[in-house]
Amino acid sequence: MTELLIKNLDIIQQRWPILASALRFQKIDELDAQLVIGQNQTISVNGIQLSSRHNRIAEAELLINNAEFNKQKVTVYGVGMGDVPSVLVDDLTIVQLEVNLLNLQLFALLLSYTDQTEWLSDDRVSIIHNPPQDSFDEMSIVIAPELILASDDNASLRDLLALEKNRDYANKQHAVDDPKLLQRFKENQLLLEQDLDAAVLMLNQPQIKAHVIGAGPSLEQHYSYLNAQRMLPVEKRPLLIAVDTAFKALMSEGIIPDIVVSIESNIAKMHFPDEIPSSVKLVYFPRVPNEVLLSWPGERFNAYSKSPIYDALDRENPKLRLFTNGSVIHPAIDLAIYLQTKEITLFGCDFSYPNNKTHAFWKDGALGPKVEDAKHWIINGHGERVATDLNFKTYLRSLEHYIRSKPHIKFYQSSLEGALIHGAQYKECKA
Repeated sequence: MTELLIKNLDIIQQRWPILASALRFQKIDELDAQLVIGQNQTISVNGIQLSSRHNRIAEAELLINNAEFNKQKVTVYGVGMGDVPSVLVDDLTIVQLEVNLLNLQLFALLLSYTDQTEWLSDDRVSIIHNPPQDSFDEMSIVIAPELILASDDNASLRDLLALEKNRDYANKQHAVDDPKLLQRFKENQLLLEQDLDAAVLMLNQPQIKAHVIGAGPSLEQHYSYLNAQRMLPVEKRPLLIAVDTAFKALMSEGIIPDIVVSIESNIAKMHFPDEIPSSVKLVYFPRVPNEVLLSWPGERFNAYSKSPIYDALDRENPKLRLFTNGSVIHPAIDLAIYLQTKEITLFGCDFSYPNNKTHAFWKDGALGPKVEDAKHWIINGHGERVATDLNFKTYLRSLEHYIRSKPHIKFYQSSLEGALIHGAQYKECKA
């Protein structure tokens, strides 16, 4: 234990004894940490600098000045080199300063080699070492390097923070005046008038259970089970709702879903089976290419998301509006709930690349992402890290938020190989 750690811990022991005890058990020698020297000194952990090495205080001030927060209570996520809380305590107009730790081991490293006593001893400061994982203060300051270095225990919070910080950029991809989008709506205008609203599906829907099927790799483990379920009499089996990219995988095993959901503008006929049973119903958003819709042999039903891009269409031609936040699995689940099912089991909803695969049935890269390009991770049902990409993490956290809003619905996940979905209990599904 270094002299600096002892000095910092003396204050923490007095103010936060539980945190002090936890810090004493951290093994900082497990971190790949190096001192980086420029005009200032900083620490690099796993190749990630905790701050600038050129002008740390200027960097901290820039971060603070670009953030929106209420001085009655300023919330900070992460610590970095401690520069942000150090600058903030110099502002005597701040009433409270809450520092949320994202990596306890990283914090112990910082305390071992730097003097943090100034802000640690300020009466306005509180430290949260087990921050909530399902909510955060939107008006906050986030130390970006710690989003990368967050501990496994804080993976969910990390993803929520990253999603919030990227929200404005993501929304730019869905502008209401996008010429390509408006042209697609124009191409599908006649179908919007001809095809039935997806809301009418509720009129003939007897099942109270649904299997919602994504295209994740773990789907391949459950072909036999789903086939057996499909063979049951309709009044005894769950409703089978599949996303478009899972349809071909299911049909290759003779599994015919009741409903297929498709929402994306870049979906193509090649993503669907060559022969589609006429019994399969298609629920689609009008972003789907016209040629895909016209080639569908069975009934088509249209719907919109709750995004503003559909507001104008909805005023002219009202349709069922379903929840989505980037993934087709979202409206598939929301549709199942609209159809008054009370229990939903998720298949192929991995939001990750278990067994080094991106999707069931499809070759690596065929649907866009490649395993070798994965730069992110999530925790799977076994408590292990599994590779993923930023979009998948966003879809996962959005689904978890949605699940929390539906306490009257029972959610189950059928595999532990993919992402651990908070709010969905594991259920073993064997034929």
